Amino acid sequence: MNLRNLKQMLEETAKEVPQQTAVVLGSRKVSYRELDETSSRIANALISLGTKKGDHVAILMSRTPEWVINCFGALKAGAAAVLLDSGSKAPELEPQLRESDSKILITEERFSPLLSPVLASAPLLKHVLKIDSEPYKQMVADSSPTSPPVDIKGEDEAILFYTLGVLGKNKGVVHTHSSFLSILPIVVEKFELERDDVVLGLLPFNYLLGFGLVVLMPIKRGCTIAILPHFSSKSILDTIQREKATMLIGVPASFNAMAMIDEETIKSYDLTSLREVLCAGAKSSAFFLDMLEKKFHLTACEIYGLTELIIVTIGAIRDRKLGTAGKPLAELKVVDKNGKEVPRGSIGEAVARAPWMMREYYKAPQLTAQVLKDGWFRTGDLVKLGEDGYLEFIEKTSSIIVPSGGVKILPAAVEEVLLKHHAVAETACVGVLDDYKGQLPTVFIVLREGQSATPDEIRDFCRQSLSEYKVPKQIKFVDSLPRTESGEIDRKRLSLTKDS
Repeated sequence: MNLRNLKQMLEETAKEVPQQTAVVLGSRKVSYRELDETSSRIANALISLGTKKGDHVAILMSRTPEWVINCFGALKAGAAAVLLDSGSKAPELEPQLRESDSKILITEERFSPLLSPVLASAPLLKHVLKIDSEPYKQMVADSSPTSPPVDIKGEDEAILFYTLGVLGKNKGVVHTHSSFLSILPIVVEKFELERDDVVLGLLPFNYLLGFGLVVLMPIKRGCTIAILPHFSSKSILDTIQREKATMLIGVPASFNAMAMIDEETIKSYDLTSLREVLCAGAKSSAFFLDMLEKKFHLTACEIYGLTELIIVTIGAIRDRKLGTAGKPLAELKVVDKNGKEVPRGSIGEAVARAPWMMREYYKAPQLTAQVLKDGWFRTGDLVKLGEDGYLEFIEKTSSIIVPSGGVKILPAAVEEVLLKHHAVAETACVGVLDDYKGQLPTVFIVLREGQSATPDEIRDFCRQSLSEYKVPKQIKFVDSLPRTESGEIDRKRLSLTKDS
């Protein structure tokens, strides 16, 4: 069937496998029938509150089955879902709620203290719905489980992801229904998903990889999404065993940690269901992935993509090479700084285009024009396309840090906070590469004369304004910061700093 939108995709799957478990978290299991009917109830409730096609509905929730249900509720109402990070602090959340033009926010009671100083600055926001409140539960119970008759077209907005992206500026990346529907059949086939598969994701749902591959890909195939209760090697192994997970999706650092689990611990679990892992979000290690394959008797797959362009290259079950990000799935050129294609085997910037590319940065035409030129997306990533057609990711041309969680950190955002500390005269935030943990967010600090501070004091200060993953893992006090000939901070030199 030629699917037109994500609403129809879920409804077709629910017709085919109504009793199949769609989402599971511990004892909480949601069938495809429940996911379909409850999301329709939410959609009808949103419409009764005045939601119209094209409106924006923000989601700020924990990673639970209810997240999936409410997101589809927004989509079925014809709205675009604005996916917010549940680890955000108020200064990060405020501009996203305001600039996304969200009219409704679906959230939980636990976020109330975070939201109280933020809501007044979002003038278009009319309703805050707390899913664990009695009024919300009653509203959903009173709504019809029948699919609302909203005409959603492929080119309509579906999701806004907030990302630092290529330009290092926090902005909303707009993806349409068509951009997801054009890639989902391909990944289902490439990863050989079957109806009895259980996909376990180690990623937040508000990131493209988490939403696109951990949520949408299983729903397209009609298999099960297993949610990890919390991030730890033990929790991963427990969940694989309990849910009989067949596919694991995460970032390199997560798999590096799994590869280091001792053989005796592995033998104490029944992990025979696990047949493949999908690694993405940062540069992988062929050494650790090979170790992972041998210890767990599975196949490691890799992709390279961006929030703006879901997949550029893919190394799937039948066509992969460890240490590379696979072969191009999108149209790909590797170019020099003048835009001229470089020979195979030479390093250059990846420039790509595909039907699953973003439509735009929301309400930011100038920023959109900087990265989308003549239909081609400039990734800002340095890569090397080998003679054999496999792509090796080299590094980002920007100073953006990608730590173990796979989420991006803009150094300037961390530095802005640090410079407000009374003892800090100068600072620079960089990613110092650790072969095991990925890039470690590291700050170098020059203290004001006569002032003092400890690493713990600096971290506590950062936690007041920054999400936990942005809080520097390493803090180094120095007499001065290295400079380039032009007088700029030499970030590359700092990033090569190793502990003695």
